[in-house]
Order: sequence, then structure tokens, then C-alpha cells
Amino acid sequence: MQSLFIASKTKVPLTSPHIIEKMDLYNTFRNNSCKKVTIFRAPAGYGKTTIVSHLLSKQSKEIAWVSLDQADNDPIRFWKYTLQAVANALHTNIDQELSPLLHAQDLSSLEYFVNSFVEEINFSEKDLRIVLDDYHLIDNQIIHQLVTQFIENSHHQAHIYLTTRSSLPLPIAKWRVKQWVQEFEMEHLRFSMQEAKQFFALKNSHLAHPDILPHIMKKTEGWISGLILANLANQSETPQQWQEQAQPFISEFLWQEIITTLPRSTQDFLIRTSFLNELEPDLCEKLTNVEHSRGILEELESKGLFTVRLQSSKPVFRYHHLFQEALQIELKRQYSNREVLEIVEHTAKLLYDNGYTNSAIELVLQYGLYELAVFWISTNLVSIYIAGHTATFLRWLNLLRSNQYRVTYEMLLQGYLTAISMLEFDTANELMQELDFLQETEQWMQKEENLSLAAAFGITKAYALVASGGDIKKVKEILRNELPLLKENTYTRWASVGNLYNSFEVKLLRTSLSSIGKLPEIEELPEIVALFRETNLNTLSVAAFIFGIAAECLYEWNSLEEAQKEMAITLKLAHQYKDPSLFIPMYFLKAKIYAQQCQLNSAQAMLTQLSQEITEKHWHNSIQTMKAYCYILDGDSQNAEFILQKTKTNQPFWQLVYARLLLLKDQPHEALPLIIQVKTKAQYEGQIATIIEATVLEAICHYRLGNKKLALTTLHEALLPASKYYYVRTFLDEKEIIPLLDEYFKLNSLEEMWETVPDHYFDYLKKNYTSTNLTENDILTPREREIYNLLAEGITNREIAQQLYLSEGTVRVYLSNIYSKLGVTSRTKAILLKK
Repeated sequence: MQSLFIASKTKVPLTSPHIIEKMDLYNTFRNNSCKKVTIFRAPAGYGKTTIVSHLLSKQSKEIAWVSLDQADNDPIRFWKYTLQAVANALHTNIDQELSPLLHAQDLSSLEYFVNSFVEEINFSEKDLRIVLDDYHLIDNQIIHQLVTQFIENSHHQAHIYLTTRSSLPLPIAKWRVKQWVQEFEMEHLRFSMQEAKQFFALKNSHLAHPDILPHIMKKTEGWISGLILANLANQSETPQQWQEQAQPFISEFLWQEIITTLPRSTQDFLIRTSFLNELEPDLCEKLTNVEHSRGILEELESKGLFTVRLQSSKPVFRYHHLFQEALQIELKRQYSNREVLEIVEHTAKLLYDNGYTNSAIELVLQYGLYELAVFWISTNLVSIYIAGHTATFLRWLNLLRSNQYRVTYEMLLQGYLTAISMLEFDTANELMQELDFLQETEQWMQKEENLSLAAAFGITKAYALVASGGDIKKVKEILRNELPLLKENTYTRWASVGNLYNSFEVKLLRTSLSSIGKLPEIEELPEIVALFRETNLNTLSVAAFIFGIAAECLYEWNSLEEAQKEMAITLKLAHQYKDPSLFIPMYFLKAKIYAQQCQLNSAQAMLTQLSQEITEKHWHNSIQTMKAYCYILDGDSQNAEFILQKTKTNQPFWQLVYARLLLLKDQPHEALPLIIQVKTKAQYEGQIATIIEATVLEAICHYRLGNKKLALTTLHEALLPASKYYYVRTFLDEKEIIPLLDEYFKLNSLEEMWETVPDHYFDYLKKNYTSTNLTENDILTPREREIYNLLAEGITNREIAQQLYLSEGTVRVYLSNIYSKLGVTSRTKAILLKK
């Protein structure tokens, strides 16, 4: 497939050596270089792009430039261009390291990518200037949200520049209060009288009458493009004559008057190339049959005729947006509708044949050439998905459908799956209904050539129900109906497309495939697993993820033997598919089981081996974080802290492991805000597994701080969502919650608020809690057990410190942890428990 990206979009535009220096603007710009964000906001024609390019060229900083267009409203496309620009500027392989994260359109995956991107930039410690040119063309709310996240989390060495014609849907007011932003408006960019004189002098333009320049300034109000137009129209002897001749040029609606004053051959060249966003001379020659295209473009650029040269290994130009629009207006004026469509089609085919697939599709869609658009989209659909342009595809699909143009069954099906993966369930429901309607009217699912598509539709319906937390019984019914239609290897076109189920999560229960933590009913899980294992559904990669989710569910329900069986099956398939997004969560589950069996050395050895086999940085960091978790379980705060400081991230997994480290260091005050931050975000996202885990840790913090009543209340808050899905191990794995659970179970008279926890779950949890038969040896780490045994012998803190080569302060921290885990408040009570 042709390239979906345009390299010149990430090139810094060249500036003319004869540019007018605006020293006041430059001094303000330079004096505020410590700000996080600089915004240039003015209407078209005020030279925003030229000024930013010129100002940055005077600084010895790395510049990452992205020239935005309407097609960049796809979040993955937007961030891939930004990532490529930064990689070019920093001369690193950051794009290769982070590109695997740009796989899914769901917000949590994109947020994780942005966090990782920010961390890589911050780690580089280089002064970086990132320019997002023409940001007003972006109207995707997810992109705005992610750009906000990117800016707010970036360190001081990264500075973001935004050029725009309009106000930005970003929290500018908040940034002003924080003194993060400098802003340049129209009044900063317009030319003064002195600068206008310099401009006409550089253009060797002689003004016949001394009053013409003041008149021009009055009419243009220092508008840079207006001065350029005035210069082109400068054949007047008096201000009155100038106004008669120049007035049409001042209005952007009449720019085509300039075009008509040019030689006819140049006019035709401009008009026919007006659909090209990037003007490559070779492509222009194919389009116009003009052999000296480069010379024409260079002459236009040298005259300042709204043509900009981009920095590139080969000459690439682009027209100013308003000039491009004027050319297209002139095209429609000179040619009939049929001729315009012929030119559009010819241009689009050249773009397509030369690798500009997206640009070609965008152009034919803009002019209603839907048959060609559908053919190209269908031909490249798999490649579009591999490139991550799913949001772009969905926009194209919606455009075609809104214009009542018939698309293929496959496009509807992929639109359905895309909408589900982006959690746009309203759109998904519309597409599902359309496919169902076509089935009723055309019986498309019964046709031999559509059997695999039909099966995929059924499976996708089932996936949609799972992702939205729907009825599992209905899922099974749908799958059984579609199974006869599924034939192995029939639908091989999508074999090269990786899974869409997990991009970065270390726990499969957090993914949309498992309804972000909404576990199925215990009795239904075996039926679901059997459905995927004992039928030809087992040929699909989704089956392996179902088995992995089953392993995590069984572990959560404290069915450890069954969990290990499913985990072993999943690991075999995961390695067969070479899919780290599946086998890493399984190894993490295996590490947890090792931990519960007091085999932490085995867990560490396994994770070390895994780390050596993984190349993707984000997975490698997650593995290191899991190693830190195992060190914490072993009471080794030093090694845990060393790892966590090297792998710091905003990922909930890292944050909760770090909170556990703070608890190990007897710093519940510091741990509590971090835990609440994770919990709040999880509540916003509906991440059930993380909500429960964070709330359990929050209860431990309150218990540590001596507020037993608040701790019990918080524990009950965790039990409410846990009871709905039978979460157990999330509680039992936190040894320090055991004394609090004991207090909870021993309450003589349950307050009214406790009654909301169903009895059947209450009994199930209590049974599993009791069956673990936990003693202080299970609750305490090896080091804590060692200190507790010495404590029981009646020796002092100083003697313990001397014997174990610790400081007395460290011994006090250990004792505080021991008391909390045992549910006592003093040395005497702890010793009594031992007797």
C-alpha cells in the first residue's frame, strides 16, 4: 500500500532572507521563552507561520514542526505526525519506541501514550520547541483533551507553539493564572508605518505619491497579506487611483483578481495545482504537463506570491491557505462542473498513484466522487487499520452514509468494530441496525462470499455486548448462531492486523474486552470458555484473550488451581501469536501466584528473564514495576524505590505500586493523596478493578493513621462494587487489610450502611478469608517476621538494630508496620499475640 503519511508536514518552512524584522515582537518573544505555551492568534494573512518560523530560526533549539490540516482530526494520525516531528528534532528513535502504543483509539490508551511521550521528552532534557501550525483546523475533542494533558505534564525544556485563526478550545484562562502562556494577537503581528516602508523598499516598489502609503496603511491596517496585494496592485499615481485599483485586492473574496493579471500559462499552472497541499515539482509536472514546474514555484516564492518553500531534502512548496482557496474559486469560475470534476479526479489519481492515499481519498470525498472513494477505501482498508487511522476511516464512513451512498458490507462491519473500540456505542448501534436491515432485505449473510463476514459480524456483536457490560447469555446465543458460518482461514485479509484488545494494560481485567473490570457471573465463565475452546472460534486471536481473562477472573475468585490451568493455556497461545500484550499480563498473574506461595525469588527470576526478552520500552518499564511490587512484598524498600524512581509514570499500575512502597516506608500521609488520585480517575473511566484496588489501599491508609471507623467505612465502600462481581483476591492479596476485614466480620450489630452488601457475597468472602488460615507469618514480610520474633524475645529496639545492622529509626518503621498489620497499637499487645 502507498504511504499514508506526508513527510513535508513535519518540515520547518523556510523564511525569506528579506523578511522584515519586528524587533519589539522578537524581544517579547525571547523574554518569555520560559513560558510553556506561546499562541499566535490572528486571521489569515498576518504571517503567523512565517513569523514563528523566523523567530525560532534565531534560537539554537531543536524544532519539531507539524503543519496541520483537516485530516489530522484523527487522534492517532495527529500524534504520529507529532511523534515523528519530535523524533526528527531530537535525533532519536523515540518514534520507534512509542509507535506501538498508538494502536487503539480509546481514550485510556491514548492518554497512556501521551504520558509516555511526555516522559520521553522530559527524560531527554533537551530544549525542544514543538510547533502545531494551523491548530484552528483541529475540532476533535479527544485531541484537545490530549494536547492539554501533553502541555500540562511537560517540563520546562519543552515549549509548545500554536498558530491559529480563532480562539482555542484549551484551558487558556487556567494557564494564564499559572503564568504558563504568552499570546500574540493581530495587533502584535500587523506592520507599523516604518515596517511598511521597509517592506516596499525590499520589494523595490516605488510609490508615486507620498500620500499613497498612509492610505494603504489605513485601508490594510497593517495586514501583511494586504500589503503584499497592494504591492502587486501598485501602478497608481494618486491615493484615489490606488483605492480604485487596490480595493478589490484587499478583500480575500477577490484575490482571484491577482491571478487573472498573471500570464495565462502561470494561471493555468496555479489553478490546476490548487488541490495539492504539498507542491512537489515532479508531481506538478505530471499534473500540468509543464516541464519547468520548479522554476515557476521558485519564482512565485521569490516574489512573495503566497507560496512558501518547506525545508526538505528536495524542493517542496505550499500555497497560503487563502491563496489556495482563491485559486479553487477561480477554477470553478473558469471551468464547467464536469471539467472541474475531471481535474479533481485526475489530481486525486495522481496523488493516489504517488503514495498520497489519504489526500487522494479526502479530495474525492470533498467533491462527491464517492464511487472512487469507496473503491480506494475498500482496497486499503486493512492498511488503514494497521496505520491506526481508524478515526479517519469512521469519519469517511459517516460522510458517505450521510450522503446516502451505498458502501460495502465490510466497511460497515469495520465501522461497527471501530465505533465499539472507540466506545462510541450510539454510532455502533446505528451501524449494527443498518447491517441487520440489509440482512432482512438482501440476505447478505447467507451468500457464500459473505459467510466469514457474517460470522465476524456475529462475533463483533458479541464483543460489543461484552464491552458495554451486556447480558452474557445473549452473547452466548449470538455466538452459537454465528458459529456455523465461521470457516477457518476464509477471511485471511485481516490476518496481518494485530489485536485490538490491549495496548498497554498489565491486567486484562482493565481492558474493554473484559468490560473494564465487570466480571461475568461465576457459573457462566466455564460456558463462555468452552464456547471458545471447543468450537472453531478457537482459531481467532480473541479466544486467547478470553482464556487470559478467564485466568484472571478465576484468580480473583480465589480458584487458584483453575486459574493456573487457564494461565498455562493462555501463555502457550500468547507465545504462539508472539503477543506481549497477552503474555505479559499472564506472567504478572503468575508472579502474583508465586508471591502467594512465598516464592518471591522465583517470581523475580521469571520477571528478570521476561525483561530480557522484551524490547518495547513501555512493556519493559511495566515489568520493572512488577519487580518493584515483588520487592515490596518481600519488605525490600531500597530495591523497590530504586526501580520505581527509574520507571516513574502516571500509569495507575505504577502509582499504586508506589503507594504500597510509601506504606512500607510508613508514610501513609504521602500515599493517601496518590491513591485517591488514581481512584478518582478510575471512577471517571468506570475501571472497576482499579476502583476496588485503590479503595482497599485507601482503607489501609486510614487504618494506619489510626482512624479505624473511617477505615471500616472505606473498606465497605470497596466491598460494594466488589460484591457485584465477586472480587476476593484484591482484598486477600493486601495482607494489611486482613486485620481490618477481621474487624469488619466481627461487628456485632451491622450499621444500616453495611446491609447493602449482599449476604451471599459476604459469606463467600468470609469463607475465602477463613480458608486462607492466615497467621502473622503470612501477613508479615520475611524481614518483619525476623524483627517480630526478636521483639517477642523482649529485646529492645537498640538491640534489634545492632543485631540486624539496622538503624533504630528503621526498626521503628518496621515495628509500626508490624503493629498495623497485626491490628495492635503497642509492643505489649504484639507480644501477647505471639504467646
